[in-house]
Amino acid sequence: MDPRRIALNRRHSQEMGSLFARFLDARPDVESEVHGARMTDEQEAAWTRFSAGLLRRHQSERSALADVLEAERRLREVRDPVHGQ
Repeated sequence: MDPRRIALNRRHSQEMGSLFARFLDARPDVESEVHGARMTDEQEAAWTRFSAGLLRRHQSERSALADVLEAERRLREVRDPVHGQ
């Protein structure tokens, strides 16, 4: 896997983890420390709303990086059609 994709995935994971921690701080009714506990449908919906902006940004960043990686792959193929991949 491309190191830029690894770094982006790592950053996204850290950002989502931080956001979830803020969500838990704002929602003390969510039991995050109980083994096997699940959020209620209402809590899941609240998390979806809470994280929507970050999720959209992450999707956009992954898409932009995928475009860059694809352009680089195509350029390698043009330069060396036999070994470019």
